[in-house]
Amino acid sequence: MAWFESSLRYLHVIFGFAGLAAFWVPVLTRKGGPNHVRFGTIFVRCAWVVLASAMISVVYHVIKFALEGYTLETHPALYAFLVFLGYLALVTWINIRHAIGVLRSKGDPAAVATPLNIALARTAIAASVLLIAFALWLRPPNMVILLALSPVGLGTGRGILAYCQKPPVSRHQWLYEHLGGMIGAGIAFHTAFAVFGSREMFGYNLEGWIAVVPWILPAAIGIPATVIWTRFYRRRFGETAGQPT
Repeated sequence: MAWFESSLRYLHVIFGFAGLAAFWVPVLTRKGGPNHVRFGTIFVRCAWVVLASAMISVVYHVIKFALEGYTLETHPALYAFLVFLGYLALVTWINIRHAIGVLRSKGDPAAVATPLNIALARTAIAASVLLIAFALWLRPPNMVILLALSPVGLGTGRGILAYCQKPPVSRHQWLYEHLGGMIGAGIAFHTAFAVFGSREMFGYNLEGWIAVVPWILPAAIGIPATVIWTRFYRRRFGETAGQPT
């Protein structure tokens, strides 16, 4: 099945790079303009392929390792990587799905508060809890990375539940949700590139504590950027956080 693994890898890499490039056009162009919409759509479609290939890869390798006799106790590092990849793909998918949903419904949070969306939000929270439990139980080599990124699912799930279950404090709340969701997806893409793509391209191999930096740097930049961008638009619309408009 080497051909299947290679095909899946190439598919993942090609669409990953395309999505990474497309991501920056909506960021740098006028919001709602033709380029924003066109390249935002390209990014989302690339993301679906990347996330689907990631989940297929996770399932395939779990089955492969089990058939080869590798267990969680004997090879925690192998499974830790698969757990992380599956967690990141799941949370990113939920994030993008929510970002698209609020864009379509805009000022109507009730249209987003479907049983499926609420279940997915709770799934993101549960995924974070399970990731933490997995890291503390088996203590794999990438335990610090798993713990460092575990709040992503918690934040995603709680944010979606808050939007669905509480009255919006602003008529532009959908915009803030959309920005946060898409930047969150961009963080996932840049994390994958920083950890895997750039290493393959430039041939470096980080060791020690500095090896953790590529895993957390995109989130360390992207999360404050989301806060700053949201504050910018609140000031532009004459709003303050927590006050209805």
